[in-house]
Amino acid sequence: MLINAGLETSKDEFHRASLGIRNPQVVTLHSGDALFRFASTQNLKTGDSIPSSEWAKGAWWFKEEDYRKVIDRHQSGSLGLGTIARAAGAVLPSWSLLDVSIKARLRCDTKVYIGKGKTQYRDVLPNGMYMTLTGWPDIDQVYIPNLRGHAFVALEIVRQKRVTTDRFGF
Repeated sequence: MLINAGLETSKDEFHRASLGIRNPQVVTLHSGDALFRFASTQNLKTGDSIPSSEWAKGAWWFKEEDYRKVIDRHQSGSLGLGTIARAAGAVLPSWSLLDVSIKARLRCDTKVYIGKGKTQYRDVLPNGMYMTLTGWPDIDQVYIPNLRGHAFVALEIVRQKRVTTDRFGF
């Protein structure tokens, strides 16, 4: 079984991918490949808790070699893992706390978009200042369409754990 077959012809998914990555390219990731994502335990717009069953359903992931770069930079400094992940993936504070780390394996071949992160502009911080995040130029981001729908069957969740971030999630 191939998940997201025909992704190359989906203008809507290309548009969504291009909001977060430059020049999205369709590639096929293979059964057994490990993927990693950072998620939030809280919906920042409503304040509601997000159940752990929903954490892995977000579209944005890292391949293992790029996740290892995030871990290496975290271990060589004093910032929380969620804070480092925010810089690596250009995740604005208003989008996610990034207080959860998830590891998954693909159960079947899956078509995804991959590309370098796109600069995200002008998030307003609690102190009134603006934040712009560019993402790291040496990692790729993976956008997996339809994880809130049919594509979720492609993931086997290996681990979900809380990680450190500061009280504002950055």
